[in-house]
Amino acid sequence: MTELERAVRRLGRRHTAPRLAYRYVSGRPLDGREGYPYRRPGAGRWAGWHRQALRLAVPAAAVLAAAHPEPTGAALGAAAVVAGFRARRRLVRRRFRREYVSPTLAALAPALGLDAVRLHVDPSLGNLTPRLAKPLSPAEVAARAWYGEHVEPVIRWLPERAQRAAWTVQRAAEPVTSRLAVFRRPGEELGPRIELTADTPYLTREQRQLVSAIISSKIPVSDLVEAWQQVGPRVTATWTVRKRPPAKVGHAQVLAHLDGLAEWEFFLGLGAGDRPVTISLRDDSPHIAVSAGTGAGKSVLAQLIAVQVLARGGQVVILDRKGSHRWALGLDGVDYCSRPEQMHAALVRLAALADERNTFALHEADDWDPGPRVLVIAEELNATIGQLVNFWAEARGKGDPKRSPAIAALADLLFMGRSAKVNVLAVAQMLTARAIGGPEARENFGVRLLARYTANNWKMLVPEAAMPRASRTLGRWQLVIGGQATETQVAYLSTAEARALACPRTPETSQVSALSSPGGDFLTLREAADLDVIPWTYDAAKKRLQRRVGAVPAPRGKRGNADLYARDDLVAWASGAQELAA
Repeated sequence: MTELERAVRRLGRRHTAPRLAYRYVSGRPLDGREGYPYRRPGAGRWAGWHRQALRLAVPAAAVLAAAHPEPTGAALGAAAVVAGFRARRRLVRRRFRREYVSPTLAALAPALGLDAVRLHVDPSLGNLTPRLAKPLSPAEVAARAWYGEHVEPVIRWLPERAQRAAWTVQRAAEPVTSRLAVFRRPGEELGPRIELTADTPYLTREQRQLVSAIISSKIPVSDLVEAWQQVGPRVTATWTVRKRPPAKVGHAQVLAHLDGLAEWEFFLGLGAGDRPVTISLRDDSPHIAVSAGTGAGKSVLAQLIAVQVLARGGQVVILDRKGSHRWALGLDGVDYCSRPEQMHAALVRLAALADERNTFALHEADDWDPGPRVLVIAEELNATIGQLVNFWAEARGKGDPKRSPAIAALADLLFMGRSAKVNVLAVAQMLTARAIGGPEARENFGVRLLARYTANNWKMLVPEAAMPRASRTLGRWQLVIGGQATETQVAYLSTAEARALACPRTPETSQVSALSSPGGDFLTLREAADLDVIPWTYDAAKKRLQRRVGAVPAPRGKRGNADLYARDDLVAWASGAQELAA
């Protein structure tokens, strides 16, 4: 070894301590290895700034503990709790990756023939994380129950009050902050998801199907929406949770959306993201097909559309043998047909009305209004068509056509009802071609609603649309228009709400509107006596009314020259009179 080499070695030993000190303070490896950057982990588990913070914090904590033992002990205890929480979360993430992400990547890489495949699975997706939890022993269950009953309320007291105060401030500042929404850029909120990125410009259809099969089998989350993006140098696939409509839609939502609709538009309910779902009898289809099993809410859906027709001054003809629409009994503008002979006469009359309106339309302008809209609700067509056939077989005379005129009239309405503003709402459990009068007649239903459907029913009515899983939620329907299915929570109206909506009142006069007057809620004195709402004859009630005996009800409106009284007022009047007599 030459003198020069010995001098260099002595110089290196002389500066070893400063070099180690620099490496310690800067967070670099003490042995001087390369490949450990400051901001990223690099070849190590920690980034350089992580090592730097730990190396500086340990001696600082030791000095503080020696100078101020009590405060430092409390701070170190809090830091230990935070470190324990983070360590536990890190262990959960590591186990999550070991159980779901790593096996999925191991299956995807050879299947695609690629090494650069990245997969992100959100731990909050579905119940993936709870599935990793081990069953608790009885002692652990008891300990957790005691903790939740005695300890957790004390710990959560202050954060809950702070959260409520923050909500109060947000509500107070909403008029100001809402104006800032115009400056926010629209962005897609995906929520919990699975993301796959492959460093290849294209994947074939077979490869995409294989990837979907692997994802669905290795990551047990049901009802995901799959989306592929193949524009650019990489292929990206995203699986997100399907957004659902709200669990319930009621009278308030109907009133909120009704005023903004045109005469030919009808509100059905709310879809995903609380989006209003409407149909147009002018643009979508003049006729509506409703197919669902027993108890799925077919009559509720028909009621919702019928009350909107009545509220706008239209007419409703109900062909119902089983009495599903008792809410409409006595309503002006409603023709309730419960017997086959009544249904027969009503359909023949409606076909004549549609023909007359179409004849007049030939000599009028394009925007000519033929008159009030007429909605025909044909309940349980599977049984109604058979009843009409049997009725005509018995009533047909010599020389009459073999085919029932009512069924022929129904077919005429389906083909020419659009321009005449005569619309058919066909309700059936299985809307077969025989139930509607033939396959060509069924094609006139451009709007189709299905609930609690089977695979056969879906393929028969809407084979062009992909079949989603049938929901067990009451009132959850699939609206299919042009092969596009929209999941909808249909609005539910009680009998009182439906009658009030079908018969709007004038607030200033509290009188019944001229559009319709529900005879079941508003009665003349003679009708009340005939229906035994009051215990007197008409003449006796009239005398009591003139003499002001008891709590005499106030008139609520007029029907011709006769006063209309509310049923509740009449019942209260009769009850008060009986108490006085007793």
